Amino acid sequence: MTAHLAIPATTYVLQKIIQERLGLAYAAPLTAPTVSVAPPPRPPAVAAGGAAAQPEAAGLHLFLYHAAPNAAYRNMFEPHVSSAGKRIGPSPLAVDLHYMLAVTGADLEREALFGLGITALTRHGIVPRKKITAILGALQAPPDPLQHLLDNLSVEPLATQIEQITVSQAPVDVDLSTKIWSALQSPLRPAAYFLVTTVFLDVEETYAAGPAVQEAVVGVAPGIEPGAVLDMLSTTGGPP
Repeated sequence: MTAHLAIPATTYVLQKIIQERLGLAYAAPLTAPTVSVAPPPRPPAVAAGGAAAQPEAAGLHLFLYHAAPNAAYRNMFEPHVSSAGKRIGPSPLAVDLHYMLAVTGADLEREALFGLGITALTRHGIVPRKKITAILGALQAPPDPLQHLLDNLSVEPLATQIEQITVSQAPVDVDLSTKIWSALQSPLRPAAYFLVTTVFLDVEETYAAGPAVQEAVVGVAPGIEPGAVLDMLSTTGGPP
């Protein structure tokens, strides 16, 4: 099972897959643009004096904008408590990730980058476990002591989870796409949307049990109606 760094590990692997494809397309002496995981940028501010804005640089943005529980794994397991009241193990926490692949630029290089990005993700519809291991393994080993939470990304067991990571283009209509761009407050640019399944967030952690009740003192006082009612339950050993 993977742990709490499974989501950033997945994003990092996809980012590197796209970056590798760009590196193959941009042979020396050309320099491939950097694939960013930030949302598409907002329009640049107008310079003082009405100077013309600089042309937008070409680039790719792989932006995670939504995560949803995986319905298959959520419905496959029993609830945490059985009908007899017995506690059982929780179902795996499995999520599907929704990404936007957006491209910036001012000329036809933008469309070229767009095609390269779509190709890179589509050709890795099922991301090989060896590919994930190689990408994460290329990171530096976590320092001791840790300086940043993501220093542990290199040892994240994403490649050994139950299901392999799959990537497929999602059928996002114009209405939903317009809402996403409006929320980002960014001008509309060429974009494709991808569904990445399934990422497991199970964390094998145990919590110490609370102290056991040493002595229970029950006090009963008469009520207004005939009979008696439970008035107080104390675990401190004091008088009722």
